Amino acid sequence: MELEKAFICPHCKNPLSPRGFTGICSRCKFTYEKKDGIWHFLYIPDKKSEFSKNVYDEMHKIPSERIDDGSYEILAAFARGNKTLDIACGDGFIEKLAPETIGVEFSLEGLKKARKKGAKHLVQADAHSLPFKDKAFELAVCAGSLEHFANPLKALKEMARVSTIQILTVHKKLPIPFSNFLRSFILNLKSVKDQPIDFPISMKELEKILTKAKMHIVFKGVWTHPYDFQMLGFKIPKLLQIPSCHFVITTSP
Repeated sequence: MELEKAFICPHCKNPLSPRGFTGICSRCKFTYEKKDGIWHFLYIPDKKSEFSKNVYDEMHKIPSERIDDGSYEILAAFARGNKTLDIACGDGFIEKLAPETIGVEFSLEGLKKARKKGAKHLVQADAHSLPFKDKAFELAVCAGSLEHFANPLKALKEMARVSTIQILTVHKKLPIPFSNFLRSFILNLKSVKDQPIDFPISMKELEKILTKAKMHIVFKGVWTHPYDFQMLGFKIPKLLQIPSCHFVITTSP
């Protein structure tokens, strides 16, 4: 796809017509540019998201490995042949396997790593303020990131706005009382560094916010990759087999 034709201002949603590698919105004067192969459209009015971005910039400076269970290969297979947007693309694992995918990430350090992996089309932007026209993409993917957004509903509305079909993996809330609080308490007790924003979601909660975002669930199931209970200090075999994520495919009008 011709990416430049899909851009709008992330602040006021005014259509843009980039000429060369720099531009300015005629309505709100938001400025953008393409530098070192990355389009810069970052607009973050939310302080929590700004803090989160800064933390991720530091996290992405540390070498990381992708989960090698075939999940990225499957998501890349969905992406190939479609106009696909990967929201919160991180290090660019999907983009490495499906190079025509458009990767969006608010962490510049993450995008730099994605570019080194061979990603061709990268945009620095916030998931809550995407710089793309309505229905610019046939497919949007968000893998394991919704629970890390400051405002999941707003991010889902943006995802639905720019795409026709959506694929999400979302970390599950453990089916025990006060599970998120207990998880945070144990991580703090063990001095384990976790995500700056981390609120696993139950399927009931996920269905509720998907409905509010006017997204229709076509398929729902689980991603079988297990919870990382060992990080919490648990080594009970049955616990280590519990699937960690919801997997849903949705459509939006």
